Amino acid sequence: MLRKSEEIFRNFLVWIYILITVPLYGILAILTRQHFWAKAWCKGLLKVLGIKIKVFKDTELPYGIYVFMSNHQSQLDIPVLEKVLEPYNIRFLAKKSLFQIPFFGWGIKALGYVPVEREDPKEGLKSVLACVERLKKGFSLVIFPEGTRSPTGELLPFKIGGFLIPLRSKVKVVPVAISGTREILPKGALWFRISKTKEVKVYLGKPIETKNFNIRDRQKLAQVVREAILKGLEKLSKQ
Repeated sequence: MLRKSEEIFRNFLVWIYILITVPLYGILAILTRQHFWAKAWCKGLLKVLGIKIKVFKDTELPYGIYVFMSNHQSQLDIPVLEKVLEPYNIRFLAKKSLFQIPFFGWGIKALGYVPVEREDPKEGLKSVLACVERLKKGFSLVIFPEGTRSPTGELLPFKIGGFLIPLRSKVKVVPVAISGTREILPKGALWFRISKTKEVKVYLGKPIETKNFNIRDRQKLAQVVREAILKGLEKLSKQ
Protein backbone atom coordinates (compact mmCIF):
# COMPACT_ATOMS: atom_id res chain seq x y z
CA MET A 1 0.00 0.00 0.00
CA LEU A 2 2.83 2.37 0.88
CA ARG A 3 4.60 1.65 -2.42
CA LYS A 4 1.41 2.32 -4.39
CA SER A 5 0.89 5.60 -2.53
CA GLU A 6 4.46 6.59 -3.32
CA GLU A 7 3.88 5.74 -6.99
CA ILE A 8 0.84 8.02 -7.13
CA PHE A 9 2.70 10.82 -5.36
CA ARG A 10 5.78 10.59 -7.57
CA ASN A 11 3.69 10.50 -10.76
CA PHE A 12 1.94 13.66 -9.60
CA LEU A 13 5.33 15.30 -8.97
CA VAL A 14 6.65 14.17 -12.36
CA TRP A 15 3.85 15.81 -14.31
CA ILE A 16 4.26 19.03 -12.33
CA TYR A 17 7.99 18.84 -13.05
CA ILE A 18 7.38 18.30 -16.78
CA LEU A 19 4.84 21.14 -17.07
CA ILE A 20 7.22 23.59 -15.40
CA THR A 21 10.61 22.56 -16.74
CA VAL A 22 9.96 21.63 -20.39
CA PRO A 23 9.10 25.24 -21.42
CA LEU A 24 11.77 26.70 -19.11
CA TYR A 25 14.61 24.38 -20.08
CA GLY A 26 13.54 24.48 -23.71
CA ILE A 27 13.90 28.26 -23.80
CA LEU A 28 17.24 28.10 -21.95
CA ALA A 29 18.51 25.47 -24.41
CA ILE A 30 17.51 27.67 -27.37
CA LEU A 31 19.15 30.77 -25.87
CA THR A 32 22.37 29.17 -24.65
CA ARG A 33 22.71 26.09 -26.88
CA GLN A 34 24.28 24.35 -23.89
CA HIS A 35 23.74 20.61 -23.52
CA PHE A 36 23.80 21.16 -19.76
CA TRP A 37 20.05 21.84 -19.83
CA ALA A 38 19.20 18.48 -21.40
CA LYS A 39 21.40 16.65 -18.89
CA ALA A 40 19.97 18.62 -15.97
CA TRP A 41 16.39 17.92 -17.08
CA CYS A 42 17.03 14.18 -17.42
CA LYS A 43 18.78 13.93 -14.06
CA GLY A 44 15.92 15.86 -12.45
CA LEU A 45 13.32 13.50 -13.92
CA LEU A 46 15.17 10.42 -12.65
CA LYS A 47 15.54 11.99 -9.21
CA VAL A 48 11.83 12.83 -8.95
CA LEU A 49 11.00 9.24 -9.88
CA GLY A 50 13.57 7.86 -7.44
CA ILE A 51 15.14 5.66 -10.11
CA LYS A 52 18.46 3.98 -9.38
CA ILE A 53 20.81 2.99 -12.20
CA LYS A 54 23.36 0.19 -12.08
CA VAL A 55 26.02 0.13 -14.79
CA PHE A 56 27.93 -3.00 -15.83
CA LYS A 57 30.95 -2.96 -18.17
CA ASP A 58 33.13 -5.51 -19.90
CA THR A 59 35.96 -2.99 -19.84
CA GLU A 60 36.58 0.64 -18.92
CA LEU A 61 35.55 2.91 -21.76
CA PRO A 62 38.08 5.74 -22.22
CA TYR A 63 36.86 9.19 -23.11
CA GLY A 64 36.45 9.57 -26.85
CA ILE A 65 33.99 9.78 -29.72
CA TYR A 66 31.71 6.77 -30.22
CA VAL A 67 28.48 5.66 -31.84
CA PHE A 68 26.48 4.05 -29.03
CA MET A 69 23.89 1.55 -30.25
CA SER A 70 21.26 0.44 -27.75
CA ASN A 71 18.12 -1.62 -27.49
CA HIS A 72 15.02 0.51 -26.99
CA GLN A 73 12.32 -0.43 -24.47
CA SER A 74 10.91 2.85 -23.19
CA GLN A 75 10.95 6.62 -23.49
CA LEU A 76 12.81 6.41 -20.18
CA ASP A 77 15.84 5.03 -22.05
CA ILE A 78 16.75 8.55 -23.14
CA PRO A 79 17.14 10.18 -19.70
CA VAL A 80 18.88 7.02 -18.44
CA LEU A 81 21.44 7.15 -21.24
CA GLU A 82 21.88 10.91 -20.87
CA LYS A 83 23.03 10.24 -17.31
CA VAL A 84 25.09 7.10 -17.92
CA LEU A 85 26.85 8.47 -21.02
CA GLU A 86 27.34 12.01 -19.71
CA PRO A 87 31.17 11.97 -20.13
CA TYR A 88 30.89 11.31 -23.88
CA ASN A 89 29.08 14.48 -25.01
CA ILE A 90 26.24 12.55 -26.64
CA ARG A 91 23.52 13.56 -29.05
CA PHE A 92 20.54 11.40 -30.02
CA LEU A 93 18.94 10.61 -33.33
CA ALA A 94 15.22 11.26 -32.95
CA LYS A 95 12.05 11.08 -35.04
CA LYS A 96 11.56 14.20 -37.11
CA SER A 97 8.07 14.71 -35.65
CA LEU A 98 9.54 15.25 -32.16
CA PHE A 99 11.27 18.41 -33.37
CA GLN A 100 7.86 20.00 -33.97
CA ILE A 101 6.80 19.79 -30.31
CA PRO A 102 6.81 23.30 -28.79
CA PHE A 103 9.76 24.00 -26.46
CA PHE A 104 10.87 20.37 -26.28
CA GLY A 105 11.44 19.97 -30.02
CA TRP A 106 12.84 23.47 -30.41
CA GLY A 107 15.24 22.79 -27.55
CA ILE A 108 16.64 19.50 -28.87
CA LYS A 109 17.07 21.07 -32.31
CA ALA A 110 19.11 23.90 -30.77
CA LEU A 111 21.28 21.36 -28.95
CA GLY A 112 22.24 19.47 -32.09
CA TYR A 113 20.06 16.37 -31.90
CA VAL A 114 19.55 14.88 -35.36
CA PRO A 115 16.08 14.48 -36.92
CA VAL A 116 15.44 11.22 -38.76
CA GLU A 117 12.88 10.74 -41.52
CA ARG A 118 12.65 7.00 -42.14
CA GLU A 119 10.17 7.08 -45.03
CA ASP A 120 12.16 9.31 -47.38
CA PRO A 121 15.53 7.91 -48.62
CA LYS A 122 16.82 11.38 -49.53
CA GLU A 123 16.03 12.72 -46.07
CA GLY A 124 17.60 9.59 -44.61
CA LEU A 125 20.85 10.30 -46.44
CA LYS A 126 20.79 13.88 -45.16
CA SER A 127 20.47 12.53 -41.62
CA VAL A 128 23.46 10.23 -42.14
CA LEU A 129 25.59 13.10 -43.43
CA ALA A 130 24.45 15.32 -40.54
CA CYS A 131 25.48 12.59 -38.10
CA VAL A 132 28.92 12.27 -39.67
CA GLU A 133 29.34 16.03 -39.26
CA ARG A 134 28.34 15.81 -35.57
CA LEU A 135 31.01 13.16 -35.04
CA LYS A 136 33.63 15.32 -36.75
CA LYS A 137 32.74 18.15 -34.38
CA GLY A 138 33.45 15.97 -31.35
CA PHE A 139 30.00 14.70 -30.43
CA SER A 140 29.21 11.04 -29.76
CA LEU A 141 25.90 9.71 -31.06
CA VAL A 142 23.25 7.42 -29.62
CA ILE A 143 21.26 5.30 -32.07
CA PHE A 144 18.41 2.87 -31.40
CA PRO A 145 18.84 0.46 -34.34
CA GLU A 146 15.44 -1.18 -33.72
CA GLY A 147 13.92 2.13 -34.82
CA THR A 148 11.13 1.98 -32.23
CA ARG A 149 10.45 0.78 -28.69
CA SER A 150 9.97 -2.93 -28.16
CA PRO A 151 6.56 -3.61 -26.56
CA THR A 152 7.68 -6.98 -25.20
CA GLY A 153 11.32 -6.34 -24.33
CA GLU A 154 12.47 -8.74 -27.05
CA LEU A 155 15.08 -7.27 -29.39
CA LEU A 156 13.34 -6.24 -32.62
CA PRO A 157 14.85 -6.53 -36.14
CA PHE A 158 17.39 -3.79 -36.84
CA LYS A 159 17.04 -0.98 -39.36
CA ILE A 160 20.42 -1.11 -41.07
CA GLY A 161 20.46 2.46 -42.44
CA GLY A 162 21.97 3.83 -39.23
CA PHE A 163 25.00 1.58 -39.60
CA LEU A 164 26.17 3.78 -42.46
CA ILE A 165 27.11 6.37 -39.84
CA PRO A 166 29.95 4.48 -38.14
CA LEU A 167 30.99 2.92 -41.45
CA ARG A 168 31.37 6.32 -43.12
CA SER A 169 33.03 7.98 -40.14
CA LYS A 170 35.13 4.95 -39.05
CA VAL A 171 34.11 5.62 -35.45
CA LYS A 172 33.91 2.70 -33.01
CA VAL A 173 30.48 1.32 -32.08
CA VAL A 174 29.72 0.66 -28.41
CA PRO A 175 26.88 -1.84 -27.86
CA VAL A 176 24.54 -0.89 -25.03
CA ALA A 177 21.87 -3.00 -23.34
CA ILE A 178 19.17 -1.56 -21.08
CA SER A 179 16.92 -3.52 -18.73
CA GLY A 180 14.18 -2.29 -16.41
CA THR A 181 12.86 0.77 -18.22
CA ARG A 182 10.01 -1.13 -19.90
CA GLU A 183 8.76 -2.33 -16.52
CA ILE A 184 8.59 1.28 -15.34
CA LEU A 185 7.23 2.94 -18.49
CA PRO A 186 6.08 0.51 -21.23
CA LYS A 187 5.48 1.62 -24.80
CA GLY A 188 2.32 3.74 -25.02
CA ALA A 189 2.07 4.29 -21.25
CA LEU A 190 1.95 7.67 -19.48
CA TRP A 191 2.07 6.29 -15.94
CA PHE A 192 5.40 5.43 -14.30
CA ARG A 193 5.02 2.05 -12.57
CA ILE A 194 7.63 2.55 -9.88
CA SER A 195 5.77 0.44 -7.32
CA LYS A 196 7.09 -2.60 -9.25
CA THR A 197 10.71 -1.51 -9.53
CA LYS A 198 12.89 1.60 -9.43
CA GLU A 199 16.01 -0.14 -10.69
CA VAL A 200 17.39 0.19 -14.21
CA LYS A 201 20.43 -1.77 -15.35
CA VAL A 202 22.72 -0.72 -18.20
CA TYR A 203 25.44 -2.78 -19.87
CA LEU A 204 28.26 -1.14 -21.86
CA GLY A 205 30.03 -3.59 -24.15
CA LYS A 206 33.49 -3.50 -25.65
CA PRO A 207 33.91 -1.00 -28.51
CA ILE A 208 33.61 -2.56 -31.95
CA GLU A 209 36.24 -1.39 -34.44
CA THR A 210 34.73 -0.34 -37.79
CA LYS A 211 37.94 0.22 -39.77
CA ASN A 212 37.90 -3.40 -40.89
CA PHE A 213 34.43 -3.03 -42.42
CA ASN A 214 33.74 -1.35 -45.76
CA ILE A 215 30.73 0.79 -46.66
CA ARG A 216 28.82 -2.25 -48.00
CA ASP A 217 29.11 -4.15 -44.73
CA ARG A 218 26.04 -2.69 -43.03
CA GLN A 219 24.38 -6.06 -42.54
CA LYS A 220 27.57 -7.64 -41.24
CA LEU A 221 28.17 -4.85 -38.72
CA ALA A 222 24.50 -4.93 -37.68
CA GLN A 223 24.82 -8.64 -36.87
CA VAL A 224 27.95 -8.09 -34.77
CA VAL A 225 26.26 -5.28 -32.82
CA ARG A 226 23.06 -7.30 -32.38
CA GLU A 227 24.96 -10.25 -30.92
CA ALA A 228 26.78 -7.93 -28.51
CA ILE A 229 23.52 -6.33 -27.31
CA LEU A 230 21.92 -9.76 -26.85
CA LYS A 231 24.96 -10.80 -24.82
CA GLY A 232 24.51 -7.68 -22.69
CA LEU A 233 20.82 -8.38 -22.10
CA GLU A 234 21.67 -11.93 -21.07
CA LYS A 235 24.26 -10.64 -18.57
CA LEU A 236 21.79 -8.15 -17.11
CA SER A 237 19.17 -10.86 -16.67
CA LYS A 238 21.61 -12.76 -14.45
CA GLN A 239 22.48 -9.77 -12.24
